[in-house]
This record gives sequence, structure tokens and C-alpha cells, in this order.
Amino acid sequence: MQLVFFSSDRLEVQRVSLSLAAAGIACNVREGFVARNDCSNLPEAEVWIQKDRDLHRAFMLCVKQSIGFAKRETDFLEIDFWDTAVAA
Repeated sequence: MQLVFFSSDRLEVQRVSLSLAAAGIACNVREGFVARNDCSNLPEAEVWIQKDRDLHRAFMLCVKQSIGFAKRETDFLEIDFWDTAVAA
């Protein structure tokens, strides 16, 4: 088994798990905790693929769908800058 993704965002963990399963990649979600410097523990979930040979395919799927570790955030400041520059 190989770890593909982990997060405290349960929705994102579920999204990754469902996408992998839909692509025929068998996976499990495990519950865990992250130790922090302030001695608190945060609940976290992990997505593990069952077959090591599916690891590369799983990573490529995450990149293609922009999910999990490959999730891309939109930076509104950058978009505003380019919109203004193009309009000028």
C-alpha cells in the first residue's frame, strides 16, 4: 500500500478517494492525527492505494483533475492584474 494524499479537509479526501475508485484504482481512507508544536492533535484522513503499481497512475489522475496534492488555488490578485494589463 502507498500513501497518495492526506488532509484535514474531509471533503478533499473524499473527492480524491472517489476519483481514484472511479478510475479503477482500489484505495482506502484511513483516519489519523497530526501532532502539532502546540501539543494539540488535528484529525486527519489519508488516502492509500492498495496496489503499489497504481501509484504513478494515481498521481497522474490527481494532476489531471487538479485534486489532492495537485489542487490549484486561484489567486484573484493575479487575475485582476492581468485583466487590468490586458484592458490597458
